Amino acid sequence: MKETARKINKKAFVLLLCLFMLLSSLTGVAAASADEVAPGPAVEAETLNTETAEPEESAPDGETAQDPADASAGGGPEASTAATATASADTAALDGEPEADPEAPQNLTVVADSVTATTATIVWDHIPDKNDIDVWHADNDEYFTWGNSGSRTLTGLTPNTTYRLYITWFERPAARAHKSNVIQFTTPDGEPEAPPAAGASNLEVIDVTHNSVTLTWTPAEGIDDYWVWDSNDRYVTWANSGLKLIGGLKPETTYSFYLGPDGIQAPNLTDAQKSNLVTFTTLKDTTEYEQPPLAPPLGFKVTGVTADTVTFGWIGSPSADGYDIYVNGAWKGGVWDGSNAYTYAVPEGTADGTVLTFEVAAQNSQLSAVSANSNAITIAWGSLQAPADLQIVTATRTSAALGWAPVPGATSYTIYRDGQPAGTSSDNRFTASGLTEGRSYAFTVTAANGLWQSEASAAVAVVPGSQYTNVTYYTSWSFYDTGRGFKPSDIDVSKVTHINYAFSDLCWKKSSTSGTPCENEQIPLQNRYVHDGEMIVGDPAVDIANFADFASIREANPHLNVLVSVGGWSWSNHFSDMAADETTRRTFAQSVVDFLRAYKLDGVDIDWEYPVEGGEDDNSRRPEDKQNFTLLMQTVREALDAAGSEDGRYYLMTIASGQGDNFVVNADFERSVAYLDFVNIMTYDYGGSWETLASHNAPIYYDPGNPKPAAARNNVRGGALGHLNGGVPSHKLVLGVPFYGKGWSECPAPGQYANCASIPRGTWESGIFDFDDLEDNYIGQNGFARHWNDHAKVAYLFHPETGIFITYNDETSMMYSASLVKSLDIAGVMSWEISGDENRTLSAQLARDLPIDGTVNERALKAPAGVALAAKKPNELTVKWEPAADAAGYEIYMDGRFVGYTEGSSMTVGTLSPNTAYTVHVLAIRKAEGKVVEVSPASPALTVSTSPLPQPPVIAVPPASPGSGNELAATVTSSGGQSTSTVQKEAALQTIKASASSSFEVKADDRADQIAVVVPREVIEAVAAKGEDAKLTVVWRQTRLVVPIRAIDPPAGIRIAVGPPSAEAVDAIRRLAEKRGLTLLAGPLEIAVERLAPDQTYEPVTAWGGHRLSQIFELPEAGADPDRMTGVAYWPGGNELRSVPSLSSAGESGSVTAELKLGGNGIYAAAVKNGFPYKDNLAGWARPAVERADAKLLLTGPSDAYLGANDGITRAEFVSMLVRGLGLLPDASDTPFRDVDEDSPYSGDIASAARAGIVNGRTADTFDPEGAISRQEMAAVLARALQFEGQRPPDGKSLKERFGDYGSIAGYAQAPVAWLAELGILKGIAPALFDPHANVTKAQAAVAVLRALAALELADE
Repeated sequence: MKETARKINKKAFVLLLCLFMLLSSLTGVAAASADEVAPGPAVEAETLNTETAEPEESAPDGETAQDPADASAGGGPEASTAATATASADTAALDGEPEADPEAPQNLTVVADSVTATTATIVWDHIPDKNDIDVWHADNDEYFTWGNSGSRTLTGLTPNTTYRLYITWFERPAARAHKSNVIQFTTPDGEPEAPPAAGASNLEVIDVTHNSVTLTWTPAEGIDDYWVWDSNDRYVTWANSGLKLIGGLKPETTYSFYLGPDGIQAPNLTDAQKSNLVTFTTLKDTTEYEQPPLAPPLGFKVTGVTADTVTFGWIGSPSADGYDIYVNGAWKGGVWDGSNAYTYAVPEGTADGTVLTFEVAAQNSQLSAVSANSNAITIAWGSLQAPADLQIVTATRTSAALGWAPVPGATSYTIYRDGQPAGTSSDNRFTASGLTEGRSYAFTVTAANGLWQSEASAAVAVVPGSQYTNVTYYTSWSFYDTGRGFKPSDIDVSKVTHINYAFSDLCWKKSSTSGTPCENEQIPLQNRYVHDGEMIVGDPAVDIANFADFASIREANPHLNVLVSVGGWSWSNHFSDMAADETTRRTFAQSVVDFLRAYKLDGVDIDWEYPVEGGEDDNSRRPEDKQNFTLLMQTVREALDAAGSEDGRYYLMTIASGQGDNFVVNADFERSVAYLDFVNIMTYDYGGSWETLASHNAPIYYDPGNPKPAAARNNVRGGALGHLNGGVPSHKLVLGVPFYGKGWSECPAPGQYANCASIPRGTWESGIFDFDDLEDNYIGQNGFARHWNDHAKVAYLFHPETGIFITYNDETSMMYSASLVKSLDIAGVMSWEISGDENRTLSAQLARDLPIDGTVNERALKAPAGVALAAKKPNELTVKWEPAADAAGYEIYMDGRFVGYTEGSSMTVGTLSPNTAYTVHVLAIRKAEGKVVEVSPASPALTVSTSPLPQPPVIAVPPASPGSGNELAATVTSSGGQSTSTVQKEAALQTIKASASSSFEVKADDRADQIAVVVPREVIEAVAAKGEDAKLTVVWRQTRLVVPIRAIDPPAGIRIAVGPPSAEAVDAIRRLAEKRGLTLLAGPLEIAVERLAPDQTYEPVTAWGGHRLSQIFELPEAGADPDRMTGVAYWPGGNELRSVPSLSSAGESGSVTAELKLGGNGIYAAAVKNGFPYKDNLAGWARPAVERADAKLLLTGPSDAYLGANDGITRAEFVSMLVRGLGLLPDASDTPFRDVDEDSPYSGDIASAARAGIVNGRTADTFDPEGAISRQEMAAVLARALQFEGQRPPDGKSLKERFGDYGSIAGYAQAPVAWLAELGILKGIAPALFDPHANVTKAQAAVAVLRALAALELADE
């Protein structure tokens, strides 16, 4: 939900609150904290922490969803250094720059021309499932800020300053395991943002408990809003009005807090802006916590009835080992077999009309505990009651969801439509579909069991398309005269169907979220011990009186449903804790029932923000929230139905949902939605004060002009489709609309999508404007001109002198929202929140367009009919339709995006892509005096495709006559710069049979920019028969690609494609090469070898059976030093250039041949490393190897000037050098070693080596990455690398003759040392001396690794 009660008259509020606290202390009433009555973030969040949703003012940089310093205990980003590492890819390149990790955010860049003296905008590849990021300083890993949805505008920068930053996906604790690439930019000269000159003073502690502290202070002149920081500059919470109760603290813990003005990060605070520091220690928790009572059985119901028995079933109670059955208050039997079922024998002669009341209670014999009784089932023998409280839960244009009170004794229900059976149901819900809009239907329900059938229920009239759901929220803080002064009686309830009262809270450890005691003798349900998980009133000062007012209003307006909404942004702290245990789930469910009964409410709206991820940093959360969310919904649903069977009522259960796709997954909608009556999706807060980009709060459709990377998804339509596609039935989806706007100031013209310098004062809080305030004081007044965004369908204001930009959804936007509801055939709308529409403009518009009372609007504008394709071309489509009565014009949408308006009945849309499918729909528009007054539903969707581009003629090139006995003839076809050479099977088989060679080649068309070679399976089999070393070579220009035929196992037809990669990949490779000091000599080329699958499609070859491809470049240019040449592979997942094993040689004419040994498909190039810049004092034996290892990108050093070649090499460094030399890619997705730090640049290489069997670790789960590596350990690792490459050690080699100290070589290393000594890879440090325990230097490692690679023919001698 939208955060926060807006700011009220602060001085009046402080006086009111202090007076209330004083009176409470005198009368025993628990004082409402500032969190409860103040219009601050403790009441409810404006943001959703989903695809785009961010908060307004409750944390630094406007953040609540992800705190920059994590005020929870042990919780900030800097508190995570001891967090358990899971895996990490390389995060530091060999020259010291960070390298991207495939699990990190990708392609972090600075938007061109976005850097000003104080701001800059960064973007990265957006992944909706992860969405949120943290921004860090690259030089010291200090936290900088947060971001989401693929972009972030950094504010408050210092002019003429260089910034080096990277980002990570948001997580708490913040392990920084997976870092993006580093970006660098320098702000130009300019004026810095002027911060407040001074902050709060006289900060004092006035009360301390075991879990809370109350602070007071004197606000600075003109500054009412503050952030609370601890002495380590970690963010704690928000504060305003000179008084703050901070709850959720740990007992017997010392805290030190100070205040700073809202909006300024702690490191940027001046001494004058900081308040004094207060230090206090929370008290010992001497509270006695009662164990929860044994929960009564849940969902007690009749499962079968015969002439002489009644069978019951129930959901068992946690820890119960038996159950007692009561009939008319007397014990009749027990169940101890765990069946949760009981059959009652009806006494002979039981007369019809005999009343029987059944109950069940749980017992725990070990604890001598007995639960309260379950819900009672009362039946009059011989008959069933007619179902009561039959109601329309939701209705769309084509369906109606019905609900009724469960009938005691019933096991099934029959639903009748206009007197005819329409279906049956085993529970008290039914959805009628396939209805006709505007037609009236009469529905009734009968109940039945094996013996009896009830009379029909009272009928309910269903008129599809005229009984929409219209929910609005009423907030407790709206009541206060010092603020809005908006009372329950001020709501025009004729315009709404449901009012959700925000908010109730959860009790945990005897305290509310804000720290006040749950037990309160003045509150009927809280005048005794309150157990963990019970729902409690949120604001004791006003809630109970407001509930009484709403009960009276509801009694006078029978169509109205009043629900209580529990949780919200600030009071979701313990949802995860409560949902994690069956006992607390039961406690919560029963407390909901008690709450609804006590306060005469119609249902509960669960606003858990958010399961699994997101929400306040100090919220409890766990991965199991997904499953527990469903269990919680199931438990509450069972409790409500059981209560409804006793009360003769149908109780509603709804939720408020985040609009992001991550919420769809985390709330387990595939399963949980079955228990919900409907889902209120919060489709707003797509932009706000947390960013300087002036974007729209609730764009209904995608605006291509919106520069945000996720703009195409982050709009109202996108959110609704995400829920529908994620499993929410259309009749259960209710669309959120905002009754408020968002503002920015000091924006350059025209304001929209501009980067602005500040946030203006709003109606109640900065940057937030109630719609009625805009109506009364802004729209068309005081220099504010109204504008309209035709793509997003929202209005905005701009003041050219002040640069104030305000986006809002007005009555025209409501028309488009209503149109979207009808077009998607969903249930209706939900508004946050009703006090923002005191003039009733928006409420009235929604009620006109989405009628709630069953009255059919015969003059409603109909959707255009007969939409059809009239003409098409490669780049345009012409669509036509039948005119709609009274329509002034029509809007055309393609793929959900507005593309144009016309007054005619056809339109041609251009600038489209050839041979591409588009989905088209049309809206009819009614106007009066040039103004839109009605928008129709969408026409049926039409999917059409543009024509393909005319194709150039295909040129058939006759097969070349074989120039040698091993050249295979092929037919070449060319089109659009691409050629395909198809080997002629019969001719090729003859050539192979006649040749004594085992190596054959196919020449591709040198004129083509990209080539493919297709080889039939029979040809592959014939070449394979030529021997183990059989090869097929593709020759194209100066490149040869050699494919070992044994790698195609089993034999299959193959296709070999070679050509340049995408322009984006080429640009990335060139940037990376320049960064690494490389000059590209050949390539990059993308290589793809594919095999023909049984379904006659080609699939990449991924398993090569230990074989390597060879890519051979002929480089005619003179001057390339073969010793400095290397092969490189572009790894898009890590945005990195990795070493590829390669051989090189110089020809007589100065040309150079480079052979790359490829491990599989990929993008490869040949390059030369420019110079050797290091100043290490290298011995003669070491210099050639060290320089070659540097050229092959195998080494890193402590600085740009020194490699540290003479220093000891760590185990991690050695393994990384070897892995790079072998051309293996890092992959830390399943690292076996717990002591390998996720932040280590070597973790991915270590994990890959372990997976390949090259390293085993010190123990099964430790590697000792920083430990030195001895010569005998190096030998063991190198030997395993040789075996990984297919080499086999000889048997029985002795060390006695070679090394005099062979006896000191460990048993595990003796065979490896003998083998490597025989191969000349290890030679000893002196004649006859191996020195196995000596530690290896970086230079020695380079020599050994290069010798091993040479022995494998993966490097030159």
